[in-house]
Amino acid sequence: MVATQFDSFNASQRIMIRPNCSLPWRETVQFYLGMVIVSFSIAIAFAMKGMWLILPFAGLEMLVLGIALYVVARRSMRWQMLNIHDNYVDIVECVNRIQNRSSFQRAWVRVHFEAANIKGHPSRLFLGSHGRSTEIGEYLTEQEKRKLALQLREVLG
Repeated sequence: MVATQFDSFNASQRIMIRPNCSLPWRETVQFYLGMVIVSFSIAIAFAMKGMWLILPFAGLEMLVLGIALYVVARRSMRWQMLNIHDNYVDIVECVNRIQNRSSFQRAWVRVHFEAANIKGHPSRLFLGSHGRSTEIGEYLTEQEKRKLALQLREVLG
């Protein structure tokens, strides 16, 4: 997901890039707890009929589901912010609450869109200059990457 904000006071533009998060954390936990209740209700009903071996498998299944939901939720917390000013472009990337910054002189920065060589593989979008580059929007869809590349080329000239 790409959101653009223009600040007329500072004559700068801010582009926020985030993965598309289908469920916020609270709803993810509610979904998981609902699945645990349903799964263990069914497992306990079968265990009471003598099929007790279903309980460890239901527990294992809910453990795997919990881990998968946690990994997806952590990945959706990533973001990148591009601050485009008169003289420089500042890229702030946050991964697991650790922020990395890259700055480039605006006059020299170039947008490089690298199409995938193999069908089905993701394309890549880079901003860089003087031999340094930073990949942006790696979690965007192909259409969003192409649109962002066009938008950046217009803004940066």
